[in-house]
Amino acid sequence: MSLTSKLVLTTSFIIVLTAVYFQDRIGPLYENIKSFIEVKVAKPANSELYSAEQLAQYNGIDNEALYLAILGVIFDVSKSSQHYSKGSSYHYFVGKDGSRSLISGNFSDTSADRDHVLDLTCDDIFVLMNWRDTFKQKYTRKGKLIGRYYDDAGEPTPYMKEVKSKIKNCKLAKQEAEEKRQNYPPCNMEWSVSDGTKVWCTKNSGGITREWTGVPRQLFTPGEDKPQCVCVDTSKDHSAALLKEYDNCQPTSTTCIAPSSP
Repeated sequence: MSLTSKLVLTTSFIIVLTAVYFQDRIGPLYENIKSFIEVKVAKPANSELYSAEQLAQYNGIDNEALYLAILGVIFDVSKSSQHYSKGSSYHYFVGKDGSRSLISGNFSDTSADRDHVLDLTCDDIFVLMNWRDTFKQKYTRKGKLIGRYYDDAGEPTPYMKEVKSKIKNCKLAKQEAEEKRQNYPPCNMEWSVSDGTKVWCTKNSGGITREWTGVPRQLFTPGEDKPQCVCVDTSKDHSAALLKEYDNCQPTSTTCIAPSSP
């Protein structure tokens, strides 16, 4: 064997021994480097959280995507760019939470209260809920806006908890009002110069279909200036309600005349 061949063989043998010797050390080092790189490029755990500044970039100008928020929840409305792109009717809402403006119709509100809703009426709250439900069905939810409704950990803020409490109370009030309508349906009413106001009850008066007809009564409600004419089922106990019979009308009559101005 020549000297050259011996050198090649010896060098190869040393390389193999070196690889075997350092295998246990190089392997973990490689894995650590790989993991470090993966951590750097991995999606952050709270990537669904957006600051106001980050959301503002999704305006179709700085970023082609169009995002907006309702009650702190962000939706991608890019597929409806004809409504939300610059120059379109609803572009005001893009890149921000303009929940209040969905009710007020003020599309130029730049104040800090443009997402403040606690002072809205229950009817306004229900309209806002309908908007939110429509967006949930139609658009992709992208995350939460850090601010009035969610903190930087994505948890509901005290303000959000107040809003949820108001929504719950409004739903209860609506349910109570509906129960009241079922128990005390509005009377049919008609006015004429000769007779004044005629009120009467049928099994469909007030738009409430039922098995009983009822008799007209004046229902007084705290906070209301005038009583409301309602139909009362006399077979039930109504001691808890502030009811009054109409003057000059038989208690069992289904029709009464209450002379008054229109």
